[in-house]
Amino acid sequence: MAKQIRDKKYSKQITLEEEQTLLSRERTMQQYMTTGLAFIGSGLVVIKFFTGDIYIFIGALLVVIGFWQLWQAYRRFEKYRKIVRKIRKKEKNLGLDIGE
Repeated sequence: MAKQIRDKKYSKQITLEEEQTLLSRERTMQQYMTTGLAFIGSGLVVIKFFTGDIYIFIGALLVVIGFWQLWQAYRRFEKYRKIVRKIRKKEKNLGLDIGE
C-alpha cells in the first residue's frame, strides 16, 4: 500500500516536471515568433527606405526568413500542444487539478 502511494506521488511529480518542460518550450517558440516578426519588419524597412536591387534582394530575403521562422514556430507549437493535451489527461487520471 505504501509503495502505491509513493509511486502515485512520484508519478505526480514526473507529470508536473513534464508540464514545466513543455511550457518552457512553448515560451521559446513564442520567442521564435517574435524573431520572425522582427525579420519581416526589418525586411520591409530595408525595402521601403533603401534603393537599389541589392537592397530589394536583402529586404525580400529578410521577409522570407521571417515567414519561414514563423512557420517553424507554428509547427512546433502545434506539436507541443498535442503533447500537453496528453499530459492533461494524465494529470486528470492522477487527480491533479492543473491545466485546462
